[in-house]
Amino acid sequence: MNNRWNYWLMIAAVYVLSAGALLAQAGHRELRQGDEAYRDGEYQRAEERYRSALQKKNSAQGNYNLGNSAYRQGDFEEAARRFEEAARLATDADAQAHAYHNLGNAHYQQGDLQKAAEAYKNALRRKPNDLETKHNLAMTIQEQQRQQQQQEQDKKDQQDQQQEQDQQDSQDQQNQDEQSPPSGEEPQPGDQQPQDSDEQQQPEQQPQGQQQSRMTREEAERQLKYAEEDEKKTMEKMQRMQGRTCNSDKNW
Repeated sequence: MNNRWNYWLMIAAVYVLSAGALLAQAGHRELRQGDEAYRDGEYQRAEERYRSALQKKNSAQGNYNLGNSAYRQGDFEEAARRFEEAARLATDADAQAHAYHNLGNAHYQQGDLQKAAEAYKNALRRKPNDLETKHNLAMTIQEQQRQQQQQEQDKKDQQDQQQEQDQQDSQDQQNQDEQSPPSGEEPQPGDQQPQDSDEQQQPEQQPQGQQQSRMTREEAERQLKYAEEDEKKTMEKMQRMQGRTCNSDKNW
């Protein structure tokens, strides 16, 4: 019984090893096909072959090559994901350095300079004498400084524009105040207005007009009294409102 059980276990192990070997061989074959398509500039077909190879075996080489294909097609986000996976799976420092170098390039193309610089630094930690990586890191740091200076300049320009606008608003308000007539010079409703020259020369001939003028002044005095009462009520209302406090502790 035991011998039979051991026999079947041995058969199963052989089958698993054979199946794994076949998958590995198929994966290597598709990797080679992807490499051929990549060299011919057929990056879409190369991507398909690399993805098929990764379905059979997730490898550092497969992810790295797929990342290069995606990069060539302008899909820098996908390229970054594949280079990260390649760096994670790689077992030697040189392969990791290559993956991090290309990862930095993918981040740089996306405009993420902080991640690009960190990827280049990781590459140099594994391959300190790589001149190309040093060049890319220096260029990335220089671009970061340029962007920071531009942001500071833009902020300063906005502050200067706001200050100029405030000064212009203040000047406009001052000019408006200077053009307004001084208090007390505007004719009030109860003020007596000059009469027409003909009326002054011939008062006896227009008794009805004189009566109408007196009625107008009386009406004006009544209107002025009403206006003063309304102004008094308005001032009392404003004084009551000034005594209230405003609650500014609103939660956003």
